[in-house]
Amino acid sequence: MTTKIDICNQALSLIGSDSITSFDDKTSIAKRMKGMYDTSRKALLRLHPFNFATKRIKLSPLTQKPDFGYEYQYQLPNDLIRLISASTEDYVLEADKLLTNSEKLELIYVFDNTNEETFDSLFTECLILYLAAKAAKPITGSQGAGESFYIQCQELIKQLKAVQAQEVLSIQFFKEDDYTLTRRYG
Repeated sequence: MTTKIDICNQALSLIGSDSITSFDDKTSIAKRMKGMYDTSRKALLRLHPFNFATKRIKLSPLTQKPDFGYEYQYQLPNDLIRLISASTEDYVLEADKLLTNSEKLELIYVFDNTNEETFDSLFTECLILYLAAKAAKPITGSQGAGESFYIQCQELIKQLKAVQAQEVLSIQFFKEDDYTLTRRYG
């Protein structure tokens, strides 16, 4: 069973640091990892619509209408990390609301997946490298090690995206128009 502490300890092992047993340990390392873990996980989740962190939802409009510009507003889910698609093309995100003229709304979005057991194994490896990159300088004093782990993380994210693209051929992330060439002159 993979836990937050397991992931943090693997990152700490990469930088040659002592492990922790809990975020509540009375050590500076435990406090540092506790402060880094959730923000790092959320940052990586925003990078791509990973399958293990994707949800679909139908929303109902709020009774209070926007002051102007749109007919309807919808409360965005509390666990929304990144919007992938909406059933309308004319919308705007404002704080925790989505404003549109559409009276029905279906969303596909990246949610704040906190269950490490459901993470893709490559994502877990990316998170380990990202945490190691962020922790290396403050814990070991080595800037070079942190940069090396960050580069490894970037490369692994590319591989993860490629693997997922092979698994999800039915999802079209770009419209046909995205690949249409237009004339610049005359």
